[in-house]
Amino acid sequence: MSVGADGGGKVTMLWRASTRELSLGGVAVALLLISACSAPPQAPAPSLPSSVAISTATVTSAAAPGPSNSTPSNSGPSNSAPSTPGPSASTVGASGDEPERGSGANNGSSLAWVPPGPVDPTDPPQAQWYVLLQNKDCAGLDMAVSPRKASSADGFALWSAVSSICRAVEQGDASGWRDAATRLSALIQPGPERCLDRTAYNLVASFLAAHAQNPTESPPPWNGSSTACPLGLAGLDALDGQGPTGRPSSGLAGGRFQLAGRFVDVVTVMVGGQPVGVEADPARPGRWMVVIPPAAVAGQVQVTAAGSGGPIPGSLTFTYLRDPEATTAPEPPRGSSTTTPNIASSTPQTSKGSG
Repeated sequence: MSVGADGGGKVTMLWRASTRELSLGGVAVALLLISACSAPPQAPAPSLPSSVAISTATVTSAAAPGPSNSTPSNSGPSNSAPSTPGPSASTVGASGDEPERGSGANNGSSLAWVPPGPVDPTDPPQAQWYVLLQNKDCAGLDMAVSPRKASSADGFALWSAVSSICRAVEQGDASGWRDAATRLSALIQPGPERCLDRTAYNLVASFLAAHAQNPTESPPPWNGSSTACPLGLAGLDALDGQGPTGRPSSGLAGGRFQLAGRFVDVVTVMVGGQPVGVEADPARPGRWMVVIPPAAVAGQVQVTAAGSGGPIPGSLTFTYLRDPEATTAPEPPRGSSTTTPNIASSTPQTSKGSG
């Protein structure tokens, strides 16, 4: 079939248009196929409101472990650094508790020696060993410690360990460290009622622990503070062979008594609220003598004492007794002109004669 010039141009234009549409359609189909094979893009996550975000952070921080203001228990290790004990009066307080009354307390690089007991002259020999330890008389202590003079089941073993540590620290005896450690391993800490033994035990334990940490250094110890045992006025001793008593008494004349108890020093004694003279007994260190003044009438008064550090705990009730002659004075013979003396007066009365 023949086609004219005008008709041929129209046919040509129609064919090109059809071809362009087919090409566009093919491109669209190809794009659809490619998009179908690829993973669909994920939608962005929605942001939380500020109030919800704050609440979440609060819950998270509350659940996380952190420091607490409560007192830590002893069930596990603590993250806080342990504090270093230092010398203080409370370190060696009145009950013999830890680090017990000043012995072994750390003062920088050195440790404390035992403080004064104090030891009473009537204490048993085992307690007297404490005086030798306090004075660092290691040779005297080594000679004094004996199983026959020990007053407790563990006394000889304990004070043998004390003697060994004394030699190690004061005399540089290397075997003292080994001997003290061997003996201490078989001992337990004495109770507070054995305040002198308890303080000596703590001294050995503290010095052994320090030596184990640094065997090459042994700085000289400093003097422990306060006392190993609680101070206190316990009684008066009339020195009549009966010993001290917590219920002292005498006639109206009073008398000379010895204070019984534990004292570092005594500077004042009050009897019935009035100060009386007091002086140390040179024959018995640790004891003080006091003169109880006379009284006009029978009755009771309080006795207290104070040292240079302040009032000494404890007080006594002292009883003035009526003199025996005041209650057993014989009656005058019948018909006699002499009258009975007035006991309440210091000046005797005489009978009046007739003019």
